[in-house]
Amino acid sequence: MQTANLEVRARQAVLDAARKELARRKRIEAAQRKIDVYYPEEGPLRRALYPKHLAFFAAGKIHRERAAIAANRVGKTEGLGGYEIALHLTGEYPDWWPGRRFDHPVNVLCGGDTGTTTRDILVGKLLGPPGERGTGLVPGKLLVRVAPAMGIPNHVDFARIRHASGGLSTLQFRSYDQGRKAWQGTERDVVWFDEEPPEDIYAEGLTRTLTTGGMVIATFTPLNGMTNVTLQFMPHLAPSNT
Repeated sequence: MQTANLEVRARQAVLDAARKELARRKRIEAAQRKIDVYYPEEGPLRRALYPKHLAFFAAGKIHRERAAIAANRVGKTEGLGGYEIALHLTGEYPDWWPGRRFDHPVNVLCGGDTGTTTRDILVGKLLGPPGERGTGLVPGKLLVRVAPAMGIPNHVDFARIRHASGGLSTLQFRSYDQGRKAWQGTERDVVWFDEEPPEDIYAEGLTRTLTTGGMVIATFTPLNGMTNVTLQFMPHLAPSNT
């Protein structure tokens, strides 16, 4: 009798594990097109309610450098920077998109304050959490490769994303605490700074886009006050010399 009970419990444990795994896979599959729910035509989250977001996107057609300087928790990282980066990586722009479009695979560099915050925020927003890659803003079916970074558990060095043109875009992650040299080297189509970067790193990121005619995006709250990086987007706030 005891043996039979053990067998029943073992079978039940296997069934429970299978159901849990099936539920996990269904949840991941449902999240594979997370980006499609952003900025709908109608409903309580319709894009007409976000004129500043749309203006930020549209400015990409005109300006090589843009910054969304705003308070915390207003959608800078996910609804502005992350959303636009995902569109450029995939080339799958919605019909209403007012901003710049790339008709070829892009090379994107992005980062934040530290390796840990870059992993937790940017990697999470764009690619999804560890074990559930493909549930972020980049659709899972287009995520071809994710290469781990050295030194920080579950961090990502770079990813390859299938572009609508047929080629592969590259998404690479760096952080400010790595210093300016980590931002040197390869030409980039897009550089995204999430949180205000040091002035030398901002200049280095801008340099990466010169030969490609690319763009720089910054999304941050000006916690450090009127720095040189902030003032270049708001020169009218610079202290007067008189």
